[in-house]
Amino acid sequence: MQFTEFQDLCRKRLSVHNFDNTSIDPKSIDQILACAHLSPSVGNTQPWRFHVVVKPETRTKILDACCYGNFILGSATFIVVTCDKSSQPQDGKILWNPREMEFSCAAALDHILLAATAMGLGSCCVSLHHGPVHELLSIPEAEQVIAGVMIGMPASPVASPSHERSPLGSVVKVHE
Repeated sequence: MQFTEFQDLCRKRLSVHNFDNTSIDPKSIDQILACAHLSPSVGNTQPWRFHVVVKPETRTKILDACCYGNFILGSATFIVVTCDKSSQPQDGKILWNPREMEFSCAAALDHILLAATAMGLGSCCVSLHHGPVHELLSIPEAEQVIAGVMIGMPASPVASPSHERSPLGSVVKVHE
């Protein structure tokens, strides 16, 4: 892949809130999660765990745990990304900042969003309250909920046709 192709993919990625009723092939979800599994992680801990929620009844129950995602029912698939805090570095060393495992899961989350976009699917990240989702999905206590991701076929028109961004110079400071 050329750099310009990656830039185009990043520009193409949008937070989709409206989906049509098309179901997503489980193989496509597996491919997306395989990309997420390639994400970098501190000490190669690979602390991410992916809880795939397909049943509408379960997503309806999760709706109460969403901070801002009252539109998750429209997506074909909902993935809850968690961080397994019991993960250990493969080299046996102690992590000086265990929160880095959460950052590793955020990288996996970004890989999910970009992989879905590359497949022509829509996606959107959703904040979740921790307790109710643990109970609904029987998530182990050692796993911390990072976020949820909706994936599906975007309905027309896509909610946000462009990335309105502030100038790059307003968010970058070069230290010499």
